[in-house]
Amino acid sequence: MDLEEKIGSVEEYLQIIHKNKEKNIKQGNDEDFLFRGQKDDFILIPKIARLQPKGELFNTEFLLLQEFKRTNPLLIDNQRPMDDWDYLTIGQHFGLPTRLLDWSNNALTALWFAIWENDLQSQEAPYAVVWILMAEPKDYDINIEAVHPFEVKETKIIRPRIIKQRINNQSAVFSIQPNQEIEEKVPLNKADSFKNKLLKIKIPSEKFQDIRTDLNTLGVNAFTIFPELEGLCSHLQWRYFYSGKNSMQETLCNEANASFST
Repeated sequence: MDLEEKIGSVEEYLQIIHKNKEKNIKQGNDEDFLFRGQKDDFILIPKIARLQPKGELFNTEFLLLQEFKRTNPLLIDNQRPMDDWDYLTIGQHFGLPTRLLDWSNNALTALWFAIWENDLQSQEAPYAVVWILMAEPKDYDINIEAVHPFEVKETKIIRPRIIKQRINNQSAVFSIQPNQEIEEKVPLNKADSFKNKLLKIKIPSEKFQDIRTDLNTLGVNAFTIFPELEGLCSHLQWRYFYSGKNSMQETLCNEANASFST
């Protein structure tokens, strides 16, 4: 059974983090928490394990990375040599299926990812989720200069090199699992070395709008997360238009009520 909490505000969210942080420190672990926001209660496995490959999984993974490296040089503005960790990092941030799972050092960024929608479609799930990973120092014990990402022997956490501003803005960190766990689709919260280090925070959908407003007041919005035109456009849409499936209906009702009252 996963450890779970439910929140209705940014304040409650931060209180839970503070409470668990104090508990960990008392137990001798002062490592920073990691956070992952999800718009639904998806299984905690990387994208490459959620898809059906057109062939053997790890051969497909190898071919995918080689083709990504071959076809994208003109799309990457980077002056220094890159290794496969770097290519996977870039691919992960732009939607490439990889064995990496996104996390952030920033609790508010993860909360934003959980409740934000970039269009006017409604949130179909009754609640969103933020996972809190209460890592230990040993979980970071991996030398990415000496180990290829496809040869990792146990689940670890990696801090990628900052090769894109977007990675820095999102305070990005990744977990990476070995072949056996990926092949067997073992969720991170069920993996032996991590299952007791994860806390699930549920956010009811009816609280999304209030929390979005509070996050914007705290300087967390689409433009601060994605400091590019994509992020600016998403932020301006949120600022000037209603969101949710009932937005048009609510607008019409408000107009009708206003007319009736006059």
